[in-house]
Amino acid sequence: MRLFELHPSDFKLLTENFSDNEKQSKVLHQDGFTGIKACLPPPTKRAIVLIDPPYEIKDDYEIVVETIKDGLKRFATGTYLIWYPLLQRPEPQLMIKNLSHLNIANWLNVTLSVQAPASDGFGMYGSGMFVINPPWVLPKMLEEIMPILTKLLEQDEAAKFHLDSQI
Repeated sequence: MRLFELHPSDFKLLTENFSDNEKQSKVLHQDGFTGIKACLPPPTKRAIVLIDPPYEIKDDYEIVVETIKDGLKRFATGTYLIWYPLLQRPEPQLMIKNLSHLNIANWLNVTLSVQAPASDGFGMYGSGMFVINPPWVLPKMLEEIMPILTKLLEQDEAAKFHLDSQI
């Protein structure tokens, strides 16, 4: 396992949490968008890549798409998980549109809204996960678990989930 973190305090926490498993995991104080290039393709030819950027700058959404394009050239059979926030801004939805239009045979997109979007237009009201090359059992599992998860995490009556896939 390779973990990339730029933020100093988060890097310290990751290092502490994975210190008992130094043979199988490595925590690197660097940008994951660039660090992932050195890891693909993995020697085993099997891997899951989780991309969970802070999205603090709008360019992160475009960088995710470019990172996935590059990753798929290096390792087309990998499973890629891209977490993203649900916001009342166009960038998250544009990123999903761009990802779904890549030359990918199998993908899945699941979102969970835990509350209605804020009337002032600010804040996160849920999150999503775009999965490239998902395990074949994942859609059925999500259909079963998402109603339960939605009920457990709901903050108001607008809570809902949405599942979209091309498998």
